[in-house]
Amino acid sequence: MLEQISKIALWSHERAEPLIDQLGTDLALCKKELPSAGTKVTNFRGRKARLVRYSEGIYTAVAFSFDADKVRSRKIMDIEVRTVIAAAPLIDTSAKRAEQRTKRLIHNLKSITAKTSQEIFYLVKQDALMGSPKEALDYVAEEVKDNSRDTAKALMEILKHQLAQKAEYSAFEKLSGKIDSTKMEVHDVHRVLMNVFYLFFGEFLDRKIKARVEPTRLQALFDYESIHACIYYLVENAAKYAMRNSYLNVTTSYDGNGFIDIRFEMESLSISNDEEEAIFEEGVSGRRAHSEGLNGAGLGLYLARAMARLNGGTLHLHPGRQLIGGIYSRNSFVLSLRADPSTRVV
Repeated sequence: MLEQISKIALWSHERAEPLIDQLGTDLALCKKELPSAGTKVTNFRGRKARLVRYSEGIYTAVAFSFDADKVRSRKIMDIEVRTVIAAAPLIDTSAKRAEQRTKRLIHNLKSITAKTSQEIFYLVKQDALMGSPKEALDYVAEEVKDNSRDTAKALMEILKHQLAQKAEYSAFEKLSGKIDSTKMEVHDVHRVLMNVFYLFFGEFLDRKIKARVEPTRLQALFDYESIHACIYYLVENAAKYAMRNSYLNVTTSYDGNGFIDIRFEMESLSISNDEEEAIFEEGVSGRRAHSEGLNGAGLGLYLARAMARLNGGTLHLHPGRQLIGGIYSRNSFVLSLRADPSTRVV
């Protein structure tokens, strides 16, 4: 049966490595045996085989088969190889997207690691840590003792960076397409919210944003890691774009139709109606964020919605009316998750 399957390699002339490689060490031999294009029957590795090479644009495919039907008729292998060539742009795009996600993960993790180190070096001098372990330990102990509040703040920031790192890993893993990476269980909504919020309270305090998470006993059915990441990106978005001296209210309710609605209401940078969906697209930041110099990579809300969808939920923005000055609006983000099946109370 395996003899009937052609071995194929596909590559782009813009890439160093093949997009598909079933030939391994036979690839160089195939290239040597074949002309620049076309097909021929020859003795290959001591057996009669048909070899094929076709190119189209920047893509080239090479294949061989020992199958007797394919050796007799070039048409069968022509169809196979041309089908692969036709699919090459899509395969190439998918590979580039996967590579881009990996590069993004590495870049973000490097940035988070740098921020974590920076928090340490705000407290202690890096040069002072280069001595003997005991001297360094004594020095750090004295600095911590003399600056207990700054130390506490640094620890909270480090924890927040670790949470950011966890969110990055979770998003990368969940979007990799592994079905078994998602574990659906019933969780207390309030507990998951507070596991994220407590790390941002210092940031909200500095910006004089009064953040209130309404207590609730409602439970929802979701994968903890991905929704933890989703909520992290939503709270991070609020911490970055909410107006100083404003309010952030988080309320939870049962919609009566099997879903729990978690509503994040805030006075944040205004978003026009035509941006209501666009800001959830990968790489997109709102126009107001750009004009205020606060735009990032445009990934937070994209990943937040992706995590919600992986759990059979939704994430929507409801832009509100603009406040005086037009920079800020009363906006609401609503994360809807499947309720605990036993939920009956509205």
